[in-house]
Amino acid sequence: MKNEVTEGMLRRMEQEAVHEMLHYDDRDIKRGIKDMVKKAAGRYVPPKDMIFWPGAMLANSLTEWGKESEKRKAVPVLKEYFDRWIGAGMPLYFVDDVLAGVSLIDLYLDTKEEKYKAGADRMAAYLYRLEEMEADETGSIPYRPSHGNQHIYADGAGMMGSFLIKYGAVFHSAHGIESGWRQMRNMLLFGMDEKTGLPYHGFQYENKIKYGIIGWGRAVGWLLMGLSRGLCCIRGSLREEDGQEKREKEWESACRTAYGEMEASYRRLMETAGAYQKENGAFPWQLGAEEGPEDSSATAMIAYAAAMEAQRKDKQTQWEIGRRLAEQAAGYLAGQEKDGRIYSCLAECKGFSEYPQYYGAYPWSLGPGLGVLRWMREKDSAS
Repeated sequence: MKNEVTEGMLRRMEQEAVHEMLHYDDRDIKRGIKDMVKKAAGRYVPPKDMIFWPGAMLANSLTEWGKESEKRKAVPVLKEYFDRWIGAGMPLYFVDDVLAGVSLIDLYLDTKEEKYKAGADRMAAYLYRLEEMEADETGSIPYRPSHGNQHIYADGAGMMGSFLIKYGAVFHSAHGIESGWRQMRNMLLFGMDEKTGLPYHGFQYENKIKYGIIGWGRAVGWLLMGLSRGLCCIRGSLREEDGQEKREKEWESACRTAYGEMEASYRRLMETAGAYQKENGAFPWQLGAEEGPEDSSATAMIAYAAAMEAQRKDKQTQWEIGRRLAEQAAGYLAGQEKDGRIYSCLAECKGFSEYPQYYGAYPWSLGPGLGVLRWMREKDSAS
């Protein structure tokens, strides 16, 4: 039986998404005491990161999906989210932080407030500096440069690709387009399993070793979301420029080259991943583990990418495949919603081959899940 996506369900999820986005890294008294003890012992205590990737996934769902009235209603909350980061001096601790830049650019386009453009510029400069100082010989930026191991993660490739291509498309930066596509392309070139066509979790180019498991669901999701977001951003920017006389040849060439290669990669990976979708619409936590637990975050992320491309106006077979995948996933995700959260979500990964088998409700299922269900509701309302 199909689980219906209702307005009440979406309102609950939106309220929960706003709350978690603004308070995800709040530290209670118990955690604060633990941090003080660690500091006193000379142990590392991670900084309070106001735009870390879980919150960014929630912000993305609010700026990329829904009716324009719903997106405008979220603007004050998004301004609060980003203004406190800007007020703190725009700190960037990890490459994960740039995923928030996707929504920061959306906020700038909506408000035209230069401080949001300045924030996006800072993120781009941060990645360009890492590219210059820390990248491996292929141009891939390590997920944690401070570790000195030059490990490339699918997570980082998808996050950096998402931001850099959007930055390059909106602000006419050929470097942004090329660098963003390079992060994902290298993962697709050097981090894939030849037999299944699915990604390992990551790789190191110098020693030619691939790490983690094959087909971790969220690794597939990160790559597909980066590819679909990049395609949408480039397609939209080129369309907007069609009526203008001034065209920047270097930028246009970068866009068209990346677009053609990304589209082929997206089709190939989506078709491969889609074969692992279960009858109830879910994906396993590891795509090849058919008898393993279902993971609502992997399901939501893959479906998010499918829904993005399903919005295309042409009627190519590939987009119909994506549409059906997203519809089936939406039914499953709606069935996992309770009190605004989406359950059956795999806990946070700790590194290569460290996937704690705990399942609950986390931002990384709620964020993309909200996007998919917003898409589904709008599609049903229009039919």
